[in-house]
This record gives sequence, structure tokens and C-alpha cells, in this order.
Amino acid sequence: MGMAQDGATSSRIGFRGVEDLGGGLRANFHMEGALNPDTGTAGGFNFMRQSTVGVAGGFGEVRLGRDLTPMFRLNGIVDPFGFIGVGGSANMFGSTVIAESLGNSGALGAQDAQDGTSTFTTTDRGTERRTDASGLRAGALTTPRITFADPNGVRASNSFAYYTPNFNGFTASLMYSAGAENTNGLKNVGKMTSGSVNYTKGPLVLAAATQATKGGVTAAAASFVGSGTTANTAVAATNGTGDMKWTTNYLAGSYDLKVVKLSLGHRTEKLSEGGETFGKLKSTIYGVSAPIGAITLRASYITKKADLTDVTEGSIKAGNQFAVGAVYELSKRTALYGTYSQLKNENGFANSIGSAVASAGGVTSKGYEFGVRHNF
Repeated sequence: MGMAQDGATSSRIGFRGVEDLGGGLRANFHMEGALNPDTGTAGGFNFMRQSTVGVAGGFGEVRLGRDLTPMFRLNGIVDPFGFIGVGGSANMFGSTVIAESLGNSGALGAQDAQDGTSTFTTTDRGTERRTDASGLRAGALTTPRITFADPNGVRASNSFAYYTPNFNGFTASLMYSAGAENTNGLKNVGKMTSGSVNYTKGPLVLAAATQATKGGVTAAAASFVGSGTTANTAVAATNGTGDMKWTTNYLAGSYDLKVVKLSLGHRTEKLSEGGETFGKLKSTIYGVSAPIGAITLRASYITKKADLTDVTEGSIKAGNQFAVGAVYELSKRTALYGTYSQLKNENGFANSIGSAVASAGGVTSKGYEFGVRHNF
């Protein structure tokens, strides 16, 4: 049990401005940063949530800087918990955690790939990483898991985006990102394209989005590591590769019946290398929210399946998450909220609720939260 933030709405503070340029043109800026009310933002304040400048008019809007991707914005249509908190879909959509019991063979589990750092793979292999001439670690792992996630799954830096005006309920957006200053050193790593099409008519909202981020594994220098049981052994250098790609497709929809709002979303994710599929993920979210006076009840159910090349035979269940909660509006600016959630992993997957770490596959994690939301 502890104190944290972002259970119902992300804690933030920002500044926005608009200047009329005449002729129907407007210049704008939006600077927004995250706050940690429990610690007073001990890590320091920045504008990583949004940092954009733009020009808008009858043609739509052009926006440059760091911003939410068109694909990510579809979560606002289907997730009654707003992607965050113990009940948010980020627990299932934000990344896919694979325990070593599942990923210790085949393309996904080779340790020479795990020990590298890449756009799509982040691992903590512990202190014993390589102990023999083959370069494979033979000791116990402190965190035996592999995490795959699109680094642009929420926001993209160095981006150029275009948002169309509304055409009889239809809107569209397109974003291109050059990557994070291309610090990887590989030509295409970090580049991203994302686009969406939305249709809104009365209580009905429909949307589709696609996004692709290019990536690769950075080069590793040669080294000597003591094994503890044998003499120091050489580990050969490895060359960087930039032929990986993470592709996400997302369909979302909602219908507001006034007494209850229903939503449904389905997304597929594919990791490929050199044009060959590495693995596929399929997730579906069912959402419902019901206003009853000053109280809004909300619930969601998420399922996830995976097909990992050379590791699984066909599609297998990765897990599911069920969440239920309520928001009580004390005023137009202040509300109380509470949420309970349970995430069940299957077949060696190791996602978890909130900030907890699932260090082994197949475990179930549960979480609850109570808090206050205040807007100003």
C-alpha cells in the first residue's frame, strides 16, 4: 500500500496560447508537464507531456514538437479508465512482458538478442550477464523477463502532424516522427508514422488507426567477463541492426445510450525483423460506463493473445484484465474515485497492475486505489 498519483486523471500543469494572425490563421503553442503531488515532482519538472507549436486555419492544423500520437488517442474512445490507474488498459497495452520460462528459446529468447538494447526490447539481465565464450549468461537472473513495447506507443518527439477540419463528422490526422535525435546511430531507427480516421455522429463514435515505428539492436563492444567458475572469457563484438519494425493497427468505437455508454476496441501488434514476422499480439477491450446522478460507474474487460514465432505453436492466451470502479463528483472541479482491478497472466506472460513487477510468468496481480481528482 502506498501513495501515488494518476489514478483517475494524469496529474499535470500546462500553458497554452493562441494568436490571431488574420485571414483566418492562428498560431498556437502548448507546453505541458507531469506533476507528482505525492513527492512534489522530486525528479524535476519538464514539458515531456506535450511541447508543440502550430498553425491552424480553415485547412486544419499543422503541429510540430512532442505530442500524443493519432493511434494512442483511440484509447480515449474505448477505455473508461482513461488508460491510467490500476484499471487502465496501459497494464495490457503499454507493453508485453514475457517471462524467461516462455522466451528462453527461439528468436525471442536468444540471449545475444536479449542482452542488446533496442528500440523494442528492454531487459534487465542482472549482474551476471555473460559467463562463457559463447556469450550466454549462466547465472541466476534477478529479473528474468523480456519486455517488448513501442517507444512511441503514447507520444512521439520531433514530430510533424497534420489534423484535418471536420467534414460532416469525419476527421483525420497524420503524424511523422524523425525519432529522438537519432541517437541510436542507425539511419532509420526511431522513425515513426501514425495516422487515424474518426467519424462522429450524435452518440456514435468510430475510429481506425495505424502506426509503424522502425527499430533495431545497437552494437555491443567486445568485453571480458569473469564467470566465477572459469577464467575470464572473451565476448565478441556484435554489429548493430536497423531492420526491425513495430506495427500497430487499432479499431475503436463507442455508443452513448445516455443511461450507459458502451465501447469496444480491437488492436493488433506485429514485431518484424528483416521483413520476417517475429511475433503477433491481439488485444480486445470491452468498456462500459453508466452515470447515476453524481456517480459514474465504470468497468472494462481486456483479453490478449500472442503468436510468438519459434516460441509458441500458433496463438496462445497471454492473459486478461477485469476492472470496476466509480467516480463521485463533489463539484464541477472535484471528484472522489475508487477502482479495483485484477490481471491474470497465462502461458508465461508477466504483465502486472500499476507499478508492481511480475517477476515470473503466469501470475495474477490485483490492485485497488482510492483518491481525489481536482481540476483548476
